[in-house]
Order: sequence, then C-alpha cells, then structure tokens
Amino acid sequence: MYKIVIEKSAEKFIRKQTKDRQQKIYDAIKQLPFGKDIKKLSGFKDKYRLRINDYRIIYNKYDDVYVIDVVRIDNRGQVYNNLT
Repeated sequence: MYKIVIEKSAEKFIRKQTKDRQQKIYDAIKQLPFGKDIKKLSGFKDKYRLRINDYRIIYNKYDDVYVIDVVRIDNRGQVYNNLT
C-alpha cells in the first residue's frame, strides 16, 4: 500500500474546483498507482501523469519507500510548463 502525499500547490488547485470535480480528483488520486490512463513522463526517473478529462495529475512514485507524491494538478495545456 502506497502512502499518498499531496503537495500544497496541488491541494490549492483542488480547492478551487467545484465539489463534484474535487470528488472526482480525490477518487482518482486514491486509485494511484493503479488507475487508468497513467503514463510515465519521458525524461524523468520517477514522474508519471494521470489523465482525468481535461486535467492532468503529475506525481512521483517511489517504489522503494511506497510513497506517491502528487506534485502538480492543472489543465492539460498548463501542467507540463516548468516541470523539474
């Protein structure tokens, strides 16, 4: 079982959404790392993305300590800007 950590910026994005969208996002995060439509980001060691309609959730998956760190959530056109 993975421990899921949501960064402050991702939490802020979630709080700005409607209650219905918030619930969909939280439900998708709870399914990590076994959700649908997950892809590893090229050029990064542990970064993955999860697609939910027009939103993308970017997260780091650390298998050695069973931690998933949700680092960014945004619209599909904006989420990939300034990724490190």
